[in-house]
Amino acid sequence: MIFCSGQKRHKLRQRGSVLLVSLVFLIILTLAATAAMRTSIMELRMAGNEVARVNTLEMTQSIVDEVVGNPDNMIVAGVVGYVNCTPNVTGCSETSITIDTNLLPAAEASKASVLVERLAPATTPAPRGINSSSDAFYAARFEVDVTYDGSATNEGKAGIVQGVIVLIPRSSQTNN
Repeated sequence: MIFCSGQKRHKLRQRGSVLLVSLVFLIILTLAATAAMRTSIMELRMAGNEVARVNTLEMTQSIVDEVVGNPDNMIVAGVVGYVNCTPNVTGCSETSITIDTNLLPAAEASKASVLVERLAPATTPAPRGINSSSDAFYAARFEVDVTYDGSATNEGKAGIVQGVIVLIPRSSQTNN
């Protein structure tokens, strides 16, 4: 049998307590690092989702701007309730709206649906305050409804509805 003196036992206990305290601190630091990593990963996902949301909204607004910028999409000769759409939308009066392939490649054209509806009344006097001679123009009102759905590719989904007024010279007005 080996006996240790009292001083040796005390030093062994001290070394053991230092090891125990070190292990406790190591566990605490590991838990803190794990929590920080989880928070960072969650923040990264949230930032990615925000980027996707903004990109989808910007794409939708770009499509609205293109549709409104093309006068052929606003069919003035149509009656109230006349709806012009993209080919992937059913139940429309006409499907002549196309989206520039530089903006939205043909392979992704099915992600966007566009409806341009002629609103009532068919023609009215042009609103005052639009910096034109309102007595020389009629106004045809339209509603442009664009939905971009990229949720299948984790891009998100956005929709924008915008009103448009098309001024028609009174001398060229023949119907509606």
